[in-house]
Amino acid sequence: MSINSDEKTLYRPVAAIAVVRNPIKSQDFEQSDFHSISRQPDQTLYLFVKKPRTDHAWQFPQGGIKFKKRKETLKEAALRELSEECGSDLQVKILEQEPFHIYQYDFPSDFVQKKKRNYKGAQVQFIRAEWISGQCQPDGKEIVDFAWLTRDEILHFVSTEYGNGIMPLFKSS
Repeated sequence: MSINSDEKTLYRPVAAIAVVRNPIKSQDFEQSDFHSISRQPDQTLYLFVKKPRTDHAWQFPQGGIKFKKRKETLKEAALRELSEECGSDLQVKILEQEPFHIYQYDFPSDFVQKKKRNYKGAQVQFIRAEWISGQCQPDGKEIVDFAWLTRDEILHFVSTEYGNGIMPLFKSS
């Protein structure tokens, strides 16, 4: 799965990283604290971050792939975004080099006009990573909150559109 040349001019290439915390052995956990890496020890958890906006605030860590000096690989862009959004304490193991899911959406027309965007939308390419150690430490500006969520909890946090777009991620996990 990759972006074809026609889509490069229409949709901004975005790298997203689905950080997965597999079930763990833990006797010390807080069931209701969404920030706790040890919550729900018998279930798989996914890291979601919150942008400082009202619409589509909760998502996987993600951001644009850079093309300046050289084009970043999907893995490089995903790891850069994870570090920028979640801090350097979080250690992960990348599970694949190629995207296992692509979600494409159009930007609102007023956003394109206001920001003078060259793209009509974004094409988000997802790779999976396994949590090794550390914790998300958002900067409070680009990312204002985070949560470790079970698959069932995700739809209570994300927008309906984003939820529909990412649900295929869970069919292959």
